[in-house]
Amino acid sequence: MSRFARKTTLVVTLFFIGITLNFAQDTIPSLQAKPKNPDNFWHRVCVGGNLGFQFGTVAGITIAPEGRVRTLDQLYVGFRFVYQYIYDKNYFYDKNNSKYLSYQANVLGGCLYLRYYLSGLFDNFLKNVFAHIEYEYLVYQRPYVQDNAGYIKGADGLSYKPGKDVIQYNSFFVGGGYRQPISSHVSMDFLLLWNINDTYSSPYSNPVFRLGVGVGL
Repeated sequence: MSRFARKTTLVVTLFFIGITLNFAQDTIPSLQAKPKNPDNFWHRVCVGGNLGFQFGTVAGITIAPEGRVRTLDQLYVGFRFVYQYIYDKNYFYDKNNSKYLSYQANVLGGCLYLRYYLSGLFDNFLKNVFAHIEYEYLVYQRPYVQDNAGYIKGADGLSYKPGKDVIQYNSFFVGGGYRQPISSHVSMDFLLLWNINDTYSSPYSNPVFRLGVGVGL
């Protein structure tokens, strides 16, 4: 392997916390209590967020508030705003000074996703399994721009020189997970996702693991 090649390291989202707040009507009965409307929109809305840490060749932190709504059966449509801080270690090599160069970046973006819980199909342990697909758009800036005459070699094999390079990146995640109820209002979500658009510019390394905690009110 060339010393300019990127060193592959397993990068795992080690800790992913999502807090889900379900809007619901007051459950305390009263003398004049009216029957709940099962089709009330707010019964199907959830808001929350996640906090993620990633270690390896690409290290960083992710903060992502999100919301989702149940549409048909157990199919949820969700959106998420994303902020990431990433540190990419030894991605570039300065041939003139014979040293490796790392860089750090602030990443902004958002995503749309679909999630389907199998509770709409099964009434056993499989009801806690869910499928998940997601599109994510991120934009960030690197301190080096591509130049065929550049003296900085990238892990992707291309040549670069110092400058401001704005990276726009599209990720497509497919996978699923398992929801483990802890109590009537608390559960843990385990996700295993694969980015099918994984390239050298991606802030992720496959596979991506997420661990979440959900709290419903």
